[in-house]
Amino acid sequence: MKISLNWLKEYIPGLKIDSIETLKDKMISVGLDIEGVENEGEIFKNFVVGEVTEKQKHPNADKLSLCKVDTGGEILSIVCGAPNVEAGQKVCVAKIGAIIPNGAFEIKKSKIRGELSEGMICSEKELNLSQDHEGILVLDPNAKTGQNFAEYVNADDIVFEIGITPNRGDLFSHIGVAREIAALYDLKVKLPDVNFEETDVMTSGLIKISVESDLCKRFTGRVIQNVKIKESPEWLKKRLKAIGLRPRNNIVDITNFVMHETGQPLHAFDYDRIRGKEIIVKCATDGDKFITLDSKERILNSNSLMVCDKEGASGIAGIMGGEYSEITESTRNVFIESAYFDPVSVRKNSKKLGLQTDASQRFERGIDINFVEYASLRASQLIKEIAGGEISNGLYDVYPEKFEKQIVSVNVKRANELLGIELSEEEIKQLLSKIEIKFIEINNGALFFEIPEFRRLDIERDVDLIEEIARIFGYENIPEDTNFNLNVLNSNKFENLNWKLSKQITDHLIGRGFNQVLTNALTGGKKYDKSVCIVDAAGVEINSLRTSLITGMMGIIRNNYNNSGKNISLKLFESAKIFSDTGTDFREENKLIMAIAGKKDSELIYDGDLDFDIFDIKGEAEMLLSKLNLENYRLFYYNDNTINNTKIDVRLNDELIGNIYKTDSGLRNEFEIDTDVYIAEFFTDKLFSKGKKSKYYKAISRFPSVKRDLSIVIDRKITFEVLRETIIKSGGKDLKNIQLFDMYFDEKIGNEKKSLAFSMEFGSDEKTLTDEETNRVVSKIVNNLEKNFDAKLRS
Repeated sequence: MKISLNWLKEYIPGLKIDSIETLKDKMISVGLDIEGVENEGEIFKNFVVGEVTEKQKHPNADKLSLCKVDTGGEILSIVCGAPNVEAGQKVCVAKIGAIIPNGAFEIKKSKIRGELSEGMICSEKELNLSQDHEGILVLDPNAKTGQNFAEYVNADDIVFEIGITPNRGDLFSHIGVAREIAALYDLKVKLPDVNFEETDVMTSGLIKISVESDLCKRFTGRVIQNVKIKESPEWLKKRLKAIGLRPRNNIVDITNFVMHETGQPLHAFDYDRIRGKEIIVKCATDGDKFITLDSKERILNSNSLMVCDKEGASGIAGIMGGEYSEITESTRNVFIESAYFDPVSVRKNSKKLGLQTDASQRFERGIDINFVEYASLRASQLIKEIAGGEISNGLYDVYPEKFEKQIVSVNVKRANELLGIELSEEEIKQLLSKIEIKFIEINNGALFFEIPEFRRLDIERDVDLIEEIARIFGYENIPEDTNFNLNVLNSNKFENLNWKLSKQITDHLIGRGFNQVLTNALTGGKKYDKSVCIVDAAGVEINSLRTSLITGMMGIIRNNYNNSGKNISLKLFESAKIFSDTGTDFREENKLIMAIAGKKDSELIYDGDLDFDIFDIKGEAEMLLSKLNLENYRLFYYNDNTINNTKIDVRLNDELIGNIYKTDSGLRNEFEIDTDVYIAEFFTDKLFSKGKKSKYYKAISRFPSVKRDLSIVIDRKITFEVLRETIIKSGGKDLKNIQLFDMYFDEKIGNEKKSLAFSMEFGSDEKTLTDEETNRVVSKIVNNLEKNFDAKLRS
C-alpha cells in the first residue's frame, strides 16, 4: 500500500515533521511495516528544463534529429528521435547520470549513428507521467530554462510503501494511516468537510434498491445526472500518480481517490444502463457466467454475491464491476454505489474466482460500516465539483440490522503484568484515546472502552487492548530488564506435553550435526485416501493437510541440492504433526523424521568421496534411542521392492515405533533428486510414552571382565538380531556386552551361508570369573546356537 505524505498532511492540521527518517522510525515503532520510502524529487535527479535552440537533420539517419539544447548556461548536443521536436520548445532534459524512471537505465555520453549525444529529451512515458510516447513532452513556454524538473512539476512528495497485515484493514487508506501518525504527534485527524446542493428529485424516485442476502450488511446509492466525462484536473491526477495509479477519467478517478482516502471502495455505474432502474443484491446460481470489467468471463457459484439489475448481473459484490454498465465517454448519468459486504464472503469468492482487486483487499479485511455513507457523500461532492451535474435528493440507504457498539474491557493489573510496566488508569485511558478508543466506564476494577468501527474486527478481547497500549506507549520504552510476573511456562503442562524429551531430542540431533527444518503442513497436488482436504482452499497447491513428513523433507533436500550442488553433506530433521482422515474422524499424530543425503561429513573434511549409506542413518537412529534410554528396542529387517530392498522396522515390546529406510527411486525422481536419501521416522508420542525421563546409575564393577570371540557359520537369512536374543538369554547375568565385528561371505562356506564374528564380554559384580566359569557360559551359548540355528563354529 502506497501512502503519499503530502496527501496525509491534508488530514493532520499542524503536523510538523523534523525529518523523513524520524517519521519513518516513529511509524515503525507503532507497528507500521515500512517496506520502502520513495522521494519523488530523487526520481528526477539530473533532470532539468531545457530549451531547444537548434534542430538539424541527422546526417546518417532519416528519423533522427541533431538538437542543441540550452540547460541553463550549458549547451548540450542531443540526438532525438521524436517527430515533434522543434527549435524554441521548452523540454525535459535528462542529463548525463540521470536514471530514466520508465526502464531504470542511466543516461551516458554516447555516439548515435556517429553523432555525439550528451543527454536525452524525454517523453511523458519515459518520465512515468503517462502512457504517451508518441513524442517528447513539450513544456509551458514560460518554464524557466535550467530549472530542476522536479521543482517544475512540484515533485516534492514522499511516498511510503507500507505492508498491511490481515488484521489492520483500516490502514488501507490515507485517513487510516493519518490516525496512526496523528497519535504519534498528539494531534487529531480532521476529515474533509462535505457540503453540496441536492436537487428536488428524490433518489428513491430514480432507483429502487433491495438486498436479498445477509452477506450484504449495508448498501447505499445516489444518482448524479448530467455529468461530463473528461480528463481529471492536475491535482487529482497527481494524487493518483503518486501512489502508482493511472488516471482514466474524472468519475473513475474520483472513486479511486475516495477509496484510497477513506478505505471505502466505491463503484460507479452508468445509470442509463441499469435495466429497470432497480438494484438487487443477491447470490448467483451455480454455473452462472459473468463478464467483468477486464473483459474476462467468470464462472459463478451459489456463494457469489452479485449486484444485479432487473435483467441480470451488473457486478461481483466487493470485487469487480461488469463490462456492461461501466463508465464510458458517452456516460451522462451516474449511479454511485457504496456498501458493506461480509468480509469472509468476499475473501472466499475472491479466492474461488482467482480475482483480487483493490476493493476486495479492503472488503475482506473489514471496512468501517460508518464510512459507507461518508464516502458516498465525499464522492458526490467531488463529482459535482469536477464533473458537474445534479445530485439527487437523499441517500438511498438499506441498512437492515445496524451494528451494535463493540465494548471491550481491560484490567489494569493484568495489563501491567503482561507488559511488565506500571501504568495508571488515567495513563491507559489517555494512551487509548490517542487512537480514538473511547473510555466508557470503570466497573469492578476493569476499564470499559468503545472500539471504533474501523477496528471492529481487530480489537475483540482484553489482550487486543493491551497490545494497543504497548504500541502507543512505545515498545522501546519498556525496560529490557523488566521482571515479568506472568508465568507463561507452566512446568506441569510441559511435563504432560513431554517438553523436556522433545527438547532433549532436538538438542541431541543438533549436537550430532543435524539441521532442523520447518515445512508447511498444507500440501496439494496428489490426493491420497486418507488426505484431510481443505474446504475453500486458497489454491490447488495447498488444498489438503499432509499425511507424511517425507514430501516436505524431500523438497528441502532438492532445494539444497539446487542451490549448493551435489557435493554437500545433508543431515536434516523435523518434528511435526501429520494428519489423516479415518472416515469417521480426523486424526493427528506427532512424528519425527531424520534424513541424510550426499557426502559423509567426515569425507568432506578429508576430501573423500564416500556417500552416506543405510548404516549411517541406522547408527544415528540407534544413538537417539540410546539417548532416550530405550536400549531394549529391536530392529526387524525385511525386503520390500517398493523401496529398493532396504527397510528396517524399529519395535519396542513388539510395538512399532518407527522405520529406517532408503527412499525409493520413484520418489527421488518426483523431486528430481539423483542421489540416495536415507530416512528414519519415529512416532514421537510412542517415544515419549516409553522414554525414561530419569536416569539410573550403577557403580562400575570392582572386578575385571573377561572377553571371548566367536565365529559361526549360519544360513544367510538369519539376522544377527535373532541370534543376539538367543545369546543374551543363554549368557545370563554374567554376559555384559555383545558386539558384532565381522560378516563374511565366500563360496568355500556355501552360497547360502554367511560367517558372523562377534565379541562377548563377561563379568560379575561379586567376584572375578574363572576361565572355567566363563567357558561354561560360552559352551551354553554355542550349544543353543547349534540347536536353534544349526550354527557351526568356524575353526
